[in-house]
Amino acid sequence: MPKRLDAPALLKLQATIDYRFSDTAILRLALTHRSAAETHMERLEFLGDAILGAVTAADLYQRFPERNEGELSRMRAHLVRREGLLRVARAWNIEACLHVGEGERKDNVIRSASIPANAVEAVIGAVYQDGGWQAAEHVVRRAWQPLLDALQPDQVQDAKTRLQELTQGKGWGVPEYQVEDFGAGQSPRFRARCLVRGKVMGIGYGERKKGAEFEASQHAWEALQA
Repeated sequence: MPKRLDAPALLKLQATIDYRFSDTAILRLALTHRSAAETHMERLEFLGDAILGAVTAADLYQRFPERNEGELSRMRAHLVRREGLLRVARAWNIEACLHVGEGERKDNVIRSASIPANAVEAVIGAVYQDGGWQAAEHVVRRAWQPLLDALQPDQVQDAKTRLQELTQGKGWGVPEYQVEDFGAGQSPRFRARCLVRGKVMGIGYGERKKGAEFEASQHAWEALQA
């Protein structure tokens, strides 16, 4: 196992997130990028993303009882977007632990910012797999508390607006949205595809058309930042 996944590094990370793994193999998997091994972090990343979204949604719901669904959705997207993940990645010093292929690391720095951001979600998923919901919830709340405390709801920008500012700033025009309605009784009812320069950059689902477009725009924005 490479030096970046040695026992001292893993122990330090566990101390930082305030969770001790029963099975450190799960943690090692969460820190392994697809460029380094056939078995890698992506499934745990998928799981961690869902857990992070659920915990932040619950916290926002309790903290801002006067805010409507759209406002809460924007705040959640703001908290879990890549900037927030990278802030947590730096606080955890996760780059020092990552196992990546030679082409992804130069002068001990990860080339793509998406890798440490994704690793944060993978670690959350690994905590859930190892210790269950309460353990994962604790790790998320501990890491995201500073971001939640600093949140100013009225200054959170809509994901669609942010994406449009990005594409127009680069001279790509405005994003396009294609929405499918699966009909009443279907869940989710709507699927939206966000196209930039004619290419699908994000897909979103929702019970409402606006929610599906919002999710698609968020995914497109993240893809363009990778």
